[in-house]
Amino acid sequence: MDKSHGIIRFFEILPGAFAWATMLLLLIFSIFYPKALAVFMIFYIVFWLCRVFFMSYRIVLGYILHRREMAADWVKLLEKLPPENQWRRIYHLVIVPTYKEDIEIIRGSIKSVFDSDYPKDRIIYVLGFEERDKERAEKYALILQKENRGKFLDFIITMHPDNLPDEIKGKGPNITYAAKEVLPIIDKMKLPRENVLVTNMDTDNIMDRKYLACLTYKYLTTPDPMHKSFQPLPMYFNNIWDVPMPMRLIAMGSSFWQMIVASRPSRLRNFSAHTQSLEALSVTDFWSKTTIVEDGHQFWRSYFVFHGNHQVVPIFVPIYQDAILGATIFATIKEQYLQKKRWSWGVSDIPYVFYHAIRDKQIHWFDRLANALILFEAHFSWSTGSLILALFSWIPLVISPGFRDTVVAFNFRHIYTYIVTVAYIGMIVTLVISTLLILPRRKSRATFLRIAFDWILTPFVLPITNIIFSSLPAFDSQTRLMLGIKPKVFRVTIKVRKSAA
Repeated sequence: MDKSHGIIRFFEILPGAFAWATMLLLLIFSIFYPKALAVFMIFYIVFWLCRVFFMSYRIVLGYILHRREMAADWVKLLEKLPPENQWRRIYHLVIVPTYKEDIEIIRGSIKSVFDSDYPKDRIIYVLGFEERDKERAEKYALILQKENRGKFLDFIITMHPDNLPDEIKGKGPNITYAAKEVLPIIDKMKLPRENVLVTNMDTDNIMDRKYLACLTYKYLTTPDPMHKSFQPLPMYFNNIWDVPMPMRLIAMGSSFWQMIVASRPSRLRNFSAHTQSLEALSVTDFWSKTTIVEDGHQFWRSYFVFHGNHQVVPIFVPIYQDAILGATIFATIKEQYLQKKRWSWGVSDIPYVFYHAIRDKQIHWFDRLANALILFEAHFSWSTGSLILALFSWIPLVISPGFRDTVVAFNFRHIYTYIVTVAYIGMIVTLVISTLLILPRRKSRATFLRIAFDWILTPFVLPITNIIFSSLPAFDSQTRLMLGIKPKVFRVTIKVRKSAA
């Protein structure tokens, strides 16, 4: 075993070992040192209370920025740019990988790009099929080529070969193959690579009509745009009123989290759909072909390729996505868990980041250390936060009978109840903004009854969904990484739509 492999393996073990050690240590304290645990829990709950209020502030700020950018006329703003920022030189390459998705979902994605405010003769749409679904791919390719001929500057179909060496079966290899297939076409058109912006998004993604114009404006007005990624708001609203209430909560939570980090650009990383210039992607050799979480990983690849000179620019115009909906309630629960488990496999970035942070001396040591520790803490909190809050506020009272009648236990119960009550204020903020964001255009008495029902149930359902669909999938991924059990296939989430997006 060489030294580099040993370092990487150490940091693969670390997140899972840290999470397990934390839970076991708290369990030991519950049995033998319940008073000490109670004191720790008060500080821990206060820490999370502060986080709740901080996140509530960020949600409000993110919502204001979202409304502001949605109200802007980005094409008019582009027209007002000085001559040296001539916006019509910017072309958009939209890459959409697909595997076994229904043709109607693909059509929705294509239509959303076609309905964009941006000139269609400046858009190239690339649909990346998989050879392992060849029969369906060839059938759909013929239909979609015919339907979309002449709609864009070009409409290109690619077929990613199966079983290529040094590749997982996943999204990263597909979009990398598609980009490299299109590269000669772009070079033949004599389009400078710094003038081509590449957006990759999933098949169910619906691009807001203002996104490309907003993206173009920000690209042209941002200093050193080659060393930037551009991140839209992912909003899981396509079918938000079709999904069960717990999945609606999860979808809103995912959307809110991105709104929170978007309002704090120093913490923002690539997530789901995102954009980089073709020039930058050419330098990074496009996306990773060996990880199932290519989006967040692309930030770190760019960060280290450019020796720390890489940031993410937030765009508060959304790309809409599907919330999880299966054919049955049990299928929905399964798909939601598996999707979150796949997302939480971003923990595999930790060994990559720590390894390169140790080696890359061109980046200031504090910047390297801070980024690595922030990433580690995020995944640690993801796997343990909800479990600690839910379990260790009452476990000492159950397994340590002698502790129940102490003054510490009595005070702890009252303090805990008070803090949780105060924390609900932050929950009210998120409920108000979620209602403003997803309120249907056609309002009825039934609509307001459903909203009221959601408001009433949220305080009871949210802690459960946080454990089942947040902490446990993250704990699962960290444990598998610790044991060296790595997924080799990007599992496409099975989604059902009841109504049109």
